[in-house]
Amino acid sequence: MVAFSVLLFLIVLFFSGGIYLFCKRVIYKLNKRVLPRNLAILKNRPALADFDNLTEPEIREKIILPFFQILGYNTFDMREFSRTVKREIFLPDYIIKKWDNSRLRKRTLFIKYVPFSIEAVDCKNQIFSDNNLKGCDIDELMNPIYFNGEYYVLTNGYFYLFFSKNHIECSRKFDFCFNLKKYTKNDSDKLAYFSKQYMFLELSDIYRA
Repeated sequence: MVAFSVLLFLIVLFFSGGIYLFCKRVIYKLNKRVLPRNLAILKNRPALADFDNLTEPEIREKIILPFFQILGYNTFDMREFSRTVKREIFLPDYIIKKWDNSRLRKRTLFIKYVPFSIEAVDCKNQIFSDNNLKGCDIDELMNPIYFNGEYYVLTNGYFYLFFSKNHIECSRKFDFCFNLKKYTKNDSDKLAYFSKQYMFLELSDIYRA
């Protein structure tokens, strides 16, 4: 009886895992097809063309928030897209969270605006070399005391650097860089992995379904 129960559990687990991976793949393919069109709309907006003349609040409202809206996140829902009221040096500006039935289940992206220069980003070797993060560094930003998400995103408005939670201390390497001003199809394909639907889906969702 015990052996049968264990076998049944393993079958259910294997079946659920298969459905989960299938759903993730479908979500990814759908987002990969939709993203390029929406990104092109944002890229061609007057705000990005006039980027150098924008103030920080304008960069946030006209570029950064629309960018994450394109990825599917509801920037108007403070439960899902919370904003730091007091922007201490070591805190992110925004935290994207997964909520279910008014209960927090998962934190995905921590986002911070930093006006770094393009010279600080080496996309080929995936290295960020700017030491002037308003008085702190990426290790401090990703300190477990403040950070418990999947990725930390640093952005100057059009460069988006994704640092994984598996980031090695003292390392300057990031996992992915997306340049809104100049990107390839391969870049937009990789960006699809950071969409709301893909990031939020968990194996537990399959069991509840």
